[in-house]
Amino acid sequence: MRVLVSHPHAAAVANAVARALDEGGALAAYVTGVASTPGSWRGALLGAAARIRPELRNRAVEVSPRRLRARWSVELLARVAASTGIVPGPRRAYDAMFVLHDAVVAALPWPAGTDAVYAYEDGALRTFRTARRHGLACLWDLPLPHWRQLERVWIEESARWPGAAGGTPSLEPGWKRRRKEEEVALADAAFVASDFTRASLEAEGCRKPIVVAPYGFPVEAFRPKARQADGPFTVLAVGTQDLRKGTPYLLEAWRRAGLRDARLRLVGPMRLTDAFVAQYRSGFEHVPHLPRAALEAEYQAADLLAFPTLGDGFGLVMQEAMCCGTPVLTTRCGGGPHCIDDGVDGMLVPERNVDALVEALRTAAADREGLARMGAAARRRAERESWGNVGRALQDRIAGALEGRA
Repeated sequence: MRVLVSHPHAAAVANAVARALDEGGALAAYVTGVASTPGSWRGALLGAAARIRPELRNRAVEVSPRRLRARWSVELLARVAASTGIVPGPRRAYDAMFVLHDAVVAALPWPAGTDAVYAYEDGALRTFRTARRHGLACLWDLPLPHWRQLERVWIEESARWPGAAGGTPSLEPGWKRRRKEEEVALADAAFVASDFTRASLEAEGCRKPIVVAPYGFPVEAFRPKARQADGPFTVLAVGTQDLRKGTPYLLEAWRRAGLRDARLRLVGPMRLTDAFVAQYRSGFEHVPHLPRAALEAEYQAADLLAFPTLGDGFGLVMQEAMCCGTPVLTTRCGGGPHCIDDGVDGMLVPERNVDALVEALRTAAADREGLARMGAAARRRAERESWGNVGRALQDRIAGALEGRA
């Protein structure tokens, strides 16, 4: 089995998939954007650039140098085209990267002996067409729930929280919908990280085999805290703060919980209106952006990570926090059930339930020592289910999908 992995901007999950396959001798090539292997001249260049842009540290990919096909010019060209307005649309940088990368990968010569291509939603169409012409298997990775489900979440939550989001929903344009549907049609199997995402595909009538492959924990990138958090009881929420992530429920629960000597810290862009947020403004701190490299200190300083999502493919921030020994409070609308045993190494609550969040927050604040024990259990779980261990299971699942095609 030899698999070509394609992703336009070296996302952490794609890097881990490529590394797992490489370690098992099954990686034909990893084609991506700006990336480098440690110890290379490009790695030195990225290291220097990371002093100005710390997020570039995420572009170090631990695969064999001869397997990495880093197309820096493709990603940079797409970003420039988007920033100059050549590519129209509200998410033009994202769209330009995926579409251009897909076209380039489809036109490249692929390593001899390649059996399958593993590509991601929005960046797989032309790659899959080329693979089909050569009789290769097409493995499609869906990082988020089905787009129709996400649209429904936006519409429903806009009605529940009037004025919170403002404007009209950001619906996927027709060309992207058609592109997604054709990618699914060409795929031999769909790979998802959670049962929640699998259910969203099945609800939309997907008849292709769906393989659930939960992500591994990034234990090498996020170290455990040296001691229990002290000072004010601190709850952290990381990611885009919007309707889908359940931010209104968290803000309302925090206000109702009325915790003393406590702080709520939101890290990530705020996608709720100023008018809506104003009623909660005195109750939380907000940091619009932090590079991934700076998140470790945030997780370590917190007592609890709150992630009340209403629709996620998985939720990497949960695993990052657990690696740091910080337990997570989340819902079942993502990867929570795959990485948390309720009451043991984290907490699961019903989605859209302010009362359940209030109770969980009060319980956590009243027993910080118990919460610390839960965090220690979270770290132990992370070590058991690291990418090194989960990667081998992923390789087995990919091999199984290829055997099913045969």
